[in-house]
Amino acid sequence: MKNELILDKNNLSYWLRQIRKNRELIGPLMNDGNDIVFKSVDRIHELVLDCPASLPSPKEFIFPQYEPMLRMRQASNVKRQEITDLSDETKRVIFGVRSCDISALGLLDKFYLEGHKDPYYAERRRNTLFISIVCNDPAPTCFCIGLGTGPYLEKGFDIQITDLGDRYFVQIGSPEGAKTVKAMSFLFRRPQKTDYEDQYEVFLSSKARFHKRINLKGIRQMILEEKVKDDFWQWVAGRCFECGGCVYDCPLCTCFTVTDREYPYGIERIRLWDACMFKGFTRMAGGVLPNEAMVKRTKRWYYHKLIHYPEKLGGFGCVGCGRCTITCPGKIDMASIATKLKGLAISEEEK
Repeated sequence: MKNELILDKNNLSYWLRQIRKNRELIGPLMNDGNDIVFKSVDRIHELVLDCPASLPSPKEFIFPQYEPMLRMRQASNVKRQEITDLSDETKRVIFGVRSCDISALGLLDKFYLEGHKDPYYAERRRNTLFISIVCNDPAPTCFCIGLGTGPYLEKGFDIQITDLGDRYFVQIGSPEGAKTVKAMSFLFRRPQKTDYEDQYEVFLSSKARFHKRINLKGIRQMILEEKVKDDFWQWVAGRCFECGGCVYDCPLCTCFTVTDREYPYGIERIRLWDACMFKGFTRMAGGVLPNEAMVKRTKRWYYHKLIHYPEKLGGFGCVGCGRCTITCPGKIDMASIATKLKGLAISEEEK
């Protein structure tokens, strides 16, 4: 089977219904508050196909905000504990994911699966297929184009589809993606010249719609060359509300904490999202807080994204999704900080 195919829009619902027979289908739906979020799909016709580029990250389905890990209970008439592994083995397909989030998954895979492998992440990742959609209309806050993480991808996806109006241009990027398409091969046809031309026009149009074109290489170099002074980080810290919004909305933040909770039936060990922006995140034995000062924590977040991620994982800890721009009340999101540092650099050069 070819890696590029055409799917008529009238066949999308049927295709997704067939996929749903073997997997839980997750997609963008409108909730009771009129927000569009990723949820389990009961009625396929309720999928929001023209949802904004800034919809929440699907990260929570492979790295949940609340994740039971194991359960311990006292075995009856036996002086030992029964331990039950609570790994999630549900097979899922997540439809409607954006290119920036697929790019984020590539780095999350390196973080959780290389070296010390995280078995809980590995189980969910292995059982999850992603069908991503090329961004025809990026949001004003998006800047993935400057980082090479969108609005469309050349590789790294399972199945990538591009909206061509009355049809989808379908690209297959993984063995599991190929298997999923092959099972319903009669729904697809091979692309013709006009299909390739329309796809190229969509790509050009999407690129032209970006309001922001931010490249993080320059500010990374400024930090490495120690051109960013402490008074700048003090200014950043002074604007931080410590709400954790930037961390929780980011598709690449990986901080978590593990705790045991006692219930009548026994003890359950869980892990929860945490945030390096919080004072108690690195609390040590004896109650020592090595990063009690806010400036250390805000500075650490940017260093983690701009310095340590490229060194350890080969890419920035930012994919230009723009979610932190929407979330941050203090306007110290990644794009704003990059723009301000670029302005400072220009000012220094003009002196």
